[in-house]
Amino acid sequence: MKTKNLCGILMLFSFLVSCTEQQCIIHGTTTGVKDGDYMYITEYLDNTYLDSAVVMNGKFTFKLPKASEEDFLPKVIVPAVGNEPSVACVFTQDSEVKYIRDSQNHIFDIYGSPYNDLFRIENMRTDSISHVLGHLDNLRLKDSTLTQEQKDSITLEMNELIKEDSILNIQRIERNIDNLVGAYYLYINRHSLNKETFQKLFERLPKKFASSKHFDDVRK
Repeated sequence: MKTKNLCGILMLFSFLVSCTEQQCIIHGTTTGVKDGDYMYITEYLDNTYLDSAVVMNGKFTFKLPKASEEDFLPKVIVPAVGNEPSVACVFTQDSEVKYIRDSQNHIFDIYGSPYNDLFRIENMRTDSISHVLGHLDNLRLKDSTLTQEQKDSITLEMNELIKEDSILNIQRIERNIDNLVGAYYLYINRHSLNKETFQKLFERLPKKFASSKHFDDVRK
């Protein structure tokens, strides 16, 4: 009898572990959404709601079926209308994800092994350039005290930064060409890369990503 009970417990435990492994659980913390309001998670392209969660004490939780690697587009987390705007991409191939947004301390990060961590680290490499470009563009357009010569100088600096950003972006795709983060970066840059560069990268992409319908508009 004890043996039967033990077997039953082991089977139940295995079932629960299996169910957990097939889920992506997202634990969220936010200071930008009022308690009692909702957070939503949607598809990347069509805004279809996949799950919703009420924020209580600044926390919320999503539970979704774990996405396959072939489904390389991330999901999107958004708050209810009327709250502080914030949009976050999250890869639901990870079993457990932490979403942290602290508006007061300017913290906005997503953690999850392996893909969300990899995505966060790769973004950090180019975020600084993006911030500088945004600052320079704002300065060039809105500072009425700038002379034309100063504006031209800012434009030249921006062009150099754009070239550097383009090189870093290609390197980022190359580093991740065998995983879904690289597939996603190649997808979002498919029209900004020159045709020859894109084709070389696309030919190196694993078939499970290259055969995706998301590349239909650029596939030869």
